[in-house]
Amino acid sequence: MTSEPEVAATEPSTARQRDLVALLIALVVAVVLARIVSNLTLRGAIPGPALQVLLGNVAVWVPLVFGIIWVVDRTGRDLFGRFRIELGDLVFALGIVILARVFDAVLALSFTGTTGLQPAPSLGAPNIGLLLVSAVGIVLVSPVLEELFFRGLFQRLLAAELTPRTRWLAVLVTAFLFALAHLFLGSATTSLGGVQVFLTTFVLGLLTGTLVAMTNRIGGAIVAHVLFNAVAVVATWPR
Repeated sequence: MTSEPEVAATEPSTARQRDLVALLIALVVAVVLARIVSNLTLRGAIPGPALQVLLGNVAVWVPLVFGIIWVVDRTGRDLFGRFRIELGDLVFALGIVILARVFDAVLALSFTGTTGLQPAPSLGAPNIGLLLVSAVGIVLVSPVLEELFFRGLFQRLLAAELTPRTRWLAVLVTAFLFALAHLFLGSATTSLGGVQVFLTTFVLGLLTGTLVAMTNRIGGAIVAHVLFNAVAVVATWPR
């Protein structure tokens, strides 16, 4: 695992701990706001499915962006300089997508008898506006923000608080929070669906977190996350 200047110190830092708390607060706010938008949607207070999806996404994105800006502005971390992607990152990213997608398909087959990667039945012409808003959010915006937030900042800050022997816990804890957030933000309607969402995102978080820890770059993790989501969007796009 490649070490980096920001995680070289093993002594606890009050500033890092404060930044970790700030990121956790941002995550909690995102979940709360998303739940509020969801309740308003169920009551019919938000007109139009495209607007409902957009507001639900914005409710999550805004707190995450504020959390990222807060930490980057205070610490001056070279977060965006780690977007560099090498050929090895792409190879590992493809491997992550294959492993995570196979794992998700096996879970879905075990729970429901289907992979879930088929177009949803629809009556009439599909709502193109809704599809585009959902696709852009799922494939582009959310993966980038989530990787910046979880792997780019939270995992690195947490790793800096741990000793070299226990630094692997940063990957584990970050993946757990990543999965927990998706469980609360997800649209699973059954208990088994919730289990599937949690386990799949936990595995995805472990794999992308390990890649970031090994390479000291988040570009490969972002590519893996984008492709992982893109597979679902393409497979379920109305035909």
